[in-house]
Amino acid sequence: MEVVRGIDSLPIELICRIFSLAISPQDAQTDRCRLTLVCRLWREYVEGSTLLWVDISARSDRAYIRRALERSKASVINLHWSAHIRTRMNLESFMAEAGPHIARWRSLTVAGRLTLPSWENALGTLTTAQAPRLESLDLSVVGSGRSVPQNAITLFGGAPAPSTLKHLTLKRVSVEVEPLSLSGLLSLHLTRVANISTLQLLEILRNSQMLQTLSMEDLAGIGSQSLAIPSIELPQLVSLKLEWIAPEGANCILSKIRIPNRRQVYICAGIEVSVRSVLFTPTIAHILHTTSPSPEPRSSDIIVKAEISSGCVIQFRGMELEIYMDGEGVDGEDEVQEILGWLVEGLGSEAAACPVRLMIDWSNMDPLRLATVPSPLFIKHLSIPDSKVFGSFAQPRCVATHQPPEPPSSGWSLTQMESLSIGFDTIGSQKEFISMLRNRYEATPGIETIGRSRCPMSLKSVELRGGPRNEGLVEEIRGILGEVHVFWRSR
Repeated sequence: MEVVRGIDSLPIELICRIFSLAISPQDAQTDRCRLTLVCRLWREYVEGSTLLWVDISARSDRAYIRRALERSKASVINLHWSAHIRTRMNLESFMAEAGPHIARWRSLTVAGRLTLPSWENALGTLTTAQAPRLESLDLSVVGSGRSVPQNAITLFGGAPAPSTLKHLTLKRVSVEVEPLSLSGLLSLHLTRVANISTLQLLEILRNSQMLQTLSMEDLAGIGSQSLAIPSIELPQLVSLKLEWIAPEGANCILSKIRIPNRRQVYICAGIEVSVRSVLFTPTIAHILHTTSPSPEPRSSDIIVKAEISSGCVIQFRGMELEIYMDGEGVDGEDEVQEILGWLVEGLGSEAAACPVRLMIDWSNMDPLRLATVPSPLFIKHLSIPDSKVFGSFAQPRCVATHQPPEPPSSGWSLTQMESLSIGFDTIGSQKEFISMLRNRYEATPGIETIGRSRCPMSLKSVELRGGPRNEGLVEEIRGILGEVHVFWRSR
């Protein structure tokens, strides 16, 4: 007879490990309760396992928190207090209960509101005592607005941070950084921490060469400084995010660090002067190169998205550059070409093998100027919102989409375009597109057209978007362009 064994036949330690995967750190009480209601045996497992009591949240009342602290015994504990959820205790009371167990803290997550009377008082023991086993610290101000608490908080009684601290997140919370002597971090996330300077940040990075994730947003103290310090090697860094850092400050940081194995780089900045003079300079060209293979099949394609009124996004090899032209004298089209020029210089001979995928939506920028990419780059794919934009490309200056101009022009790169994507919103716009195609590509028989193809030289596919969907449109376009794959995009 075949013996069927259930989960209860497993070792208790393994069962409790499986149970722990079903317990949310933010609502551990509810999840524990669900497990105990299954049967008497499961209730005994839950009640007797210290592993299942290490996550302690302010969603529980004082009595239950004390019970969790007791049943977790000598195990390290994870503490969670958030103003986003319905808490049973205020932050000060929660920290008062957890304070005597600070030697067992493994992680502390606090997401409070700016309206707290005093962050330093509310955090209690964290500001006065050491947490020798603390691995993760997350202090955040939540809610709308950009305001931050006025006073910087002193942590751990002014002593250095514990050597076990590997993950630090500060969001709209300023702390006294100097006494912490931060080192050995694996992840660092800083958002609107006004009192950290460029030199302090670089010192933290120098002492955290195993850092894997670095995220910085809106740090007012990060600026351009002439620092005679050697480069900082961060061989383990895979993810870097610089958002709304002053361009000069972002350039300073990027020029001092080396991230040879990076996978993701995200830079978001507002530009008031030439982007090549303040941000994308030769000193940071090293971020273009990485030893980490990209999972994307088109990782060498340069994607240019002009889909917002005053900015653009450029993507390449795991990098995303989101740039907004804020200055009155800043020419958006020129700045896009400047960034592409920086890519060309940084890539050297590799640039010739990096086609451009230009995607234009309802941008204020001139499509023709965007398409005039610096050599040796060329437009491989063009996506436009409607036939009116296509009309601007179909002017005589764009004759290179059909056949090389006489003499050849080095300033126009649509000769190598392989795919076109165009949007429609009316039947009229579709008819307008057909009329433009006929005017552009249906050659009038004559000596000058003998031996010439009526189809754009490299065009292989045309994608139609929007509607209304007129199936006859596909055949009509094929009749003009010849052996080109024409299709409606799937809904």
